[in-house]
Amino acid sequence: MNTKPFDLVIFDCDGVLVDSERIDYIVLEQIMREHGYVLEEKSLLENYPGMAFPERIAAMSRDLNWTPPTRFFDIFSEYLVSVSEKELKAVPGIHDLLESLSVPICIASNGTRDEVTMRLRIAGLTDYFNGAIFSGLDVPNPKPAPDVYLAAAQAFHVPPSRCVVVEDTVLGVTAAVRAGMKVYGHAAFTSAESLRRAGAIPFGNMMELRTFLNNGHKALENHGDGSRFLSAI
Repeated sequence: MNTKPFDLVIFDCDGVLVDSERIDYIVLEQIMREHGYVLEEKSLLENYPGMAFPERIAAMSRDLNWTPPTRFFDIFSEYLVSVSEKELKAVPGIHDLLESLSVPICIASNGTRDEVTMRLRIAGLTDYFNGAIFSGLDVPNPKPAPDVYLAAAQAFHVPPSRCVVVEDTVLGVTAAVRAGMKVYGHAAFTSAESLRRAGAIPFGNMMELRTFLNNGHKALENHGDGSRFLSAI
């Protein structure tokens, strides 16, 4: 019998399970440089964190008055796989955390299922999730809308109020809060204060999160059960 205050843990992927946020932006910076645009990695991280890739490119196109070249998305994907195979690693401590959890787990990401699957394979995390991957591109609206988190909860037949989310961006935290879920925020690329203001309990590393989840740490007060959104997905 589960005595914890939650029945499902939903993980974002990039920056939570795998250290991929920086790789994405390194690849994007390199491709943009090849097309005559010099962008700093720090600027990309600050201005487009956690966005679904099509939305990120659309925002950059507006900001830079730039039209993506033909096959841009294919080129990015090819570069991304090549760099990831060499450099992608699991977030330190995530294997131990996943091993310690006794409730169902899944992934809700703004990345595509193929991207998430590739990252799990390289990082050695595939077997933990048994294909339980939900993409923000497969629901009406990606994060910061709550759709992908609500889709995950619905698939597991768990009320949103009994879900815990692990995120690392304000955009992702906002999505989880809107879904009526409790949220922990990994303060790696986003400041702890920014995550806290968005509605998350910040944590510094996976050992700390493991303690919170397994030792009855009081999470956020309920933001509502999210039921009013379920009809939209």
